[in-house]
Amino acid sequence: MWRYEVINLLRQTFDRGDLALPKCLEKTGTTKTAFNGWLSQHYEKSWIVHFARPSKNHHRNIKYLGRYLKRPALSISRLKHYDSKEVIFSYLNHTTKQYLGFTSGIEDFIKRLVQHIPDTGFRMIRYYGFLATRVRSKLLPTVYDLLDQPERKAIPIRFPIMMKSSFGIDPLECILCKSRMVLTGIVPGKTMAELHQCHERLALNRPIALA
Repeated sequence: MWRYEVINLLRQTFDRGDLALPKCLEKTGTTKTAFNGWLSQHYEKSWIVHFARPSKNHHRNIKYLGRYLKRPALSISRLKHYDSKEVIFSYLNHTTKQYLGFTSGIEDFIKRLVQHIPDTGFRMIRYYGFLATRVRSKLLPTVYDLLDQPERKAIPIRFPIMMKSSFGIDPLECILCKSRMVLTGIVPGKTMAELHQCHERLALNRPIALA
């Protein structure tokens, strides 16, 4: 119903001539037929909607938003089982306030996961004030000077370091022999059946023979 109301509101506003279309929609046409066709494409998509109750506790609000901005969509601690065919993970039922198990196939699980990957060039966090990109190189030294603190040098944080510091797991360590994995090349042309075999052997901690 929420999806219907949003689409219906956009249609009514367009009919009255009160809707200012962005430039990306001007290419598809500004006629009523073209606009309704664009809305129909989005109406057919699955909309995932959850409205949380407003909270006056700003510490809680920041903590809630931080999970979506700085952490992965699904933490490793919530993954309960994987056997190369199915994935079982826990989730919080907002109605009962209880954690339940959800079983999903591999391909469906990947589809759910990639929904949380932002588009290319989309920034999840934007800085403002003296941390804004345009002025921080000029203003940050002044801020450190006023606080009587030594200026900190930016240290690049890479994915393996973040995984190890947050979850205690090194993604570059082989789960079978515990050796350090190094990318030596990419083998294209693997079929889905061959990839499933690799997943099954990894899940069962069996060696994988790469041709």
